[in-house]
Amino acid sequence: MPTSHAIPGLPPLEPRAPESQERLARLEKKFPGRIAAVREACAYAPDPDLALAGIERYVDGAGALPAEPDLLEALALLCGGSRLVSALLARDPRLLRRAARSPHLLRPRTEADLRRVLSRTARRLEPEDVDGFHRLLRRLRAREVVRIALRDLRRARVKEITAELSALACACVDAAIRFHDRLLRARHGAPAGLAGREAGAGFCAIAMGKLGARELNFSSDIDLIYVYGQDGQTDGPKPLTHFAYYAKLAEHVTEAIAKPTEDGFVFRVDLNLRPDGRSGPIVNSIPAAEYYYQAFGRTWERNALVKARPGAGDLAVGDELVRHLEPFVWRRSLDLDVVAEIQAMKARIDARAGAEGKDDLKLGRGGIREVEFFVSALQLLHGGRDEGRPLRERAVLPALERLLFAGVVPAKDRDELADAYLFLRRAEHRVQMVDGAQTQRLPPPGERTGLARAMGYASEQAFEAVLSDHRERVARHFAGLLGTGAGAAPLDPELALLADADVPADRRAAIATRRGLADPDRAIAAIDSMARRRTPFSPLGDPAAAVSLLADALGTPDPDQALSHLADFAAALRNPDPYFKMLAEHRRIARLLLSLFGTSDFLSKRFLRHPELIDLLLREDQVVLEKALDELRAEVRERLAAVDRTLPLDDLLEHELGELRRYKNEEVLRVAIHDIAGTVDLPSVAGQLSDLAESCLEACLTLAEDEARAKGVLPPGRLCVIGMGKLGGRELGYHSDLDLIFLYPGGAEPGFERYARLAQRFMSFLQMPLREGRLYQIDTRLRPSGNQGALVIGAEGFVRYHTGEALPGGVARDGAAGAVRSQLWERQALLRARFVAGDRALFEDVNARAIVPAVYGRREDPAALAAEIRRMRERMESELSREASHGKNPKTGRGGLVDVEFAAQYLQLAHGHDHPSIRTPSTPVALRALRAAGLLREAEHEALARGYEFLRHVELRLRIVHDFTIDHLPASGPPLHQLARRLGYYGAEPGARFLAEYARVTAAVRQAFEDVVR
Repeated sequence: MPTSHAIPGLPPLEPRAPESQERLARLEKKFPGRIAAVREACAYAPDPDLALAGIERYVDGAGALPAEPDLLEALALLCGGSRLVSALLARDPRLLRRAARSPHLLRPRTEADLRRVLSRTARRLEPEDVDGFHRLLRRLRAREVVRIALRDLRRARVKEITAELSALACACVDAAIRFHDRLLRARHGAPAGLAGREAGAGFCAIAMGKLGARELNFSSDIDLIYVYGQDGQTDGPKPLTHFAYYAKLAEHVTEAIAKPTEDGFVFRVDLNLRPDGRSGPIVNSIPAAEYYYQAFGRTWERNALVKARPGAGDLAVGDELVRHLEPFVWRRSLDLDVVAEIQAMKARIDARAGAEGKDDLKLGRGGIREVEFFVSALQLLHGGRDEGRPLRERAVLPALERLLFAGVVPAKDRDELADAYLFLRRAEHRVQMVDGAQTQRLPPPGERTGLARAMGYASEQAFEAVLSDHRERVARHFAGLLGTGAGAAPLDPELALLADADVPADRRAAIATRRGLADPDRAIAAIDSMARRRTPFSPLGDPAAAVSLLADALGTPDPDQALSHLADFAAALRNPDPYFKMLAEHRRIARLLLSLFGTSDFLSKRFLRHPELIDLLLREDQVVLEKALDELRAEVRERLAAVDRTLPLDDLLEHELGELRRYKNEEVLRVAIHDIAGTVDLPSVAGQLSDLAESCLEACLTLAEDEARAKGVLPPGRLCVIGMGKLGGRELGYHSDLDLIFLYPGGAEPGFERYARLAQRFMSFLQMPLREGRLYQIDTRLRPSGNQGALVIGAEGFVRYHTGEALPGGVARDGAAGAVRSQLWERQALLRARFVAGDRALFEDVNARAIVPAVYGRREDPAALAAEIRRMRERMESELSREASHGKNPKTGRGGLVDVEFAAQYLQLAHGHDHPSIRTPSTPVALRALRAAGLLREAEHEALARGYEFLRHVELRLRIVHDFTIDHLPASGPPLHQLARRLGYYGAEPGARFLAEYARVTAAVRQAFEDVVR
């Protein structure tokens, strides 16, 4: 029987915490004759204050101090090293004697022994007593943890401690499999072919990670993969498929081990190493698992499977899977891609280590993970050939030994790495033992005395000196692994942590907030979503590429949106790996893509519906800043000509319209990317969007005419399509409707219905929702008589309407004089009329006979015209802008775009009769022409032209942000901040600086409007 539980060579240390004296006083009052023994026992504990607190808790539960000196010494040792064990002893004081007097205190307890104990005890329970079974597992776990902790503090060998914890975990999982399999068999019958077999047959929990290597920590998760032998159906009255049956069994087993109850939990269970990770089914058949790894398995999964072993349940089933996966894990030959992937895994570990510093025993520089990866990487590189079979070892130290004898690792390196690994693992146990926390982080400097004494060192300084030596050696060996120790650019350590799914969520959230992400949970969810796919964020991925993508996202106006859309992009791709590799190789394209994602929700969603559009970013023609209208027309014809002409008419039309939409989406994306990148100016953006619309209109009209011809309903002449509004002025934005007027030759003749059907079909082709979206939304309210008028109007009727020939007393067919029927708003609209598709000669005729006479046919009374313009402007501002309730409106609000447009239109209407040079449908061109003609002073021109450019830029950014139109500026908060960044305002308070400039510009525009229209 042991006589001493003290750590050898440890000097005594008196309790130092203020509350310790109070505890000693309370204990002396209760046990006056034992206080000296208590003091002495605590003085030799790792943390005397912690020991004293634990002893008092024990006394509260037990009602007395242990009578025997060795039990008091064991109590002080356990409580001085672990609050977790103190809590267990306070809950059940009998655990102290069972641990200190156990026959397994000086030698390990085997897994077979634990299985026998669990099997014998479980048989005493009622078959359906799930709660009782849960209590059994948790109480066994408490008893064994106290015993193993005492063994560990008494300096048992590390491999014995980790093996015992692993044995405990496997024994508990095995018992859970058998208990719940019996329950399920009673309800659903036995799986096919297993009726005569014991409970648990056909199903295996594959042990992975530290459990697979029998290297479990006190607070480790247990990594499991659940598999079953073959598919089929159970033979009971409520039969299930084997998959459904074993999925239920896997869920029940996981709950039995991991569910917190009043007795705690047994072990945390991690199933993320299963095929397809969190996205995969909880259980797989052997053929399904084998297919997954052979078809989709990645190098990090090969690395994980190095440690795989059948852990619980039907071990033969597990053996079969492990055997089938040998060719996947242990490749006879390694190509350069595999070596590069291993190097990328090393780079990720290196990046995390640099971010963690030296406070993390596992993940920091020179930590446990570097030793583990050093060994497993060399195993993967050398273990596939026949002569490398001895290297196929799960545990780190035996594998290191085999690498030595295989001539892969020199003896000195083996010794240094093995010594460091043992030291670090022992320290890891001591850290986790304190509170049972799942951590490898050292206590803060100055608070490590307890840890140092638990490790056998008299002072914190002595412990840290040894720790530092070990870590430096590990870091040196790790740096030289695979020849990748030098030359790598340092990564942003915070972003490396943010990109790593293994970093605790609260720490990542703090980093995300600090780096400017408004919704840390959303950002972390996006990163973790990408970590489950083949991207730089996955365990296999390149950390440098991941950090670069994060940095690019943070540089966009809306980093949260950019990351969210990047994750959506990864999810939309069947295999994202080659696309993300392309982004890593082409940094310009990565920045463009992230800029798009972080600037425009509208365009991003269109892009994400068709992720194949990323190929556009690589095409040479996408570098083209501008395309002329003729070039766009030619490309449209080429795309439509490539459609299979042998298809039936309806199918042919659908394919042609789909192709037209794809082309439009590609071109809008091209323009938008250059717009976002700042490589094209506002006139280019508006002009190209307008020319693109014109080319699509021409194509759709041709398709509608081809269909009508095929069906025998084609009218005798062609329609004339007139563009109005922003289309007429070549000033389209990303969300703009197309304002159209349809004319046909002649007057009210019998063919009118055919022209109307053709126009309706033409509009249907433009607005029909297909997979690729709509082409354009059409607005025809600017036609004569608006919504009350016919959709299409004969040319003669159009002329009569606008020249007043239909009015009594109307004169002058040529429109040179006489009453004009058009109202002022209609004449303002006609200022922007422009031919866009169909019969150009008809437009020229109507333009000469109706539009020019109606708009410019007579000299205006400037004062009367100005009064009417001001009246209309005031009405729009009061009725449409809603600035008082909704915020600033860049279009109809005070000093908005309408001020600029009305000022230009007033001058055109007032002076166009005498100055043909100012007759243009474009507002910015009109402003320049008016200045050149001496009709607009330089000061007013500058205010109006600058205001137009500024406000159109704001309007485009408002419209590009969302996938819906938006008319008002955000007043404050993140939306204003993000809009300001989209407009190029950075630094401190970009929103406030943008609003200040908006106020200056609109004030100048309003003043110019009032000076002009008077």
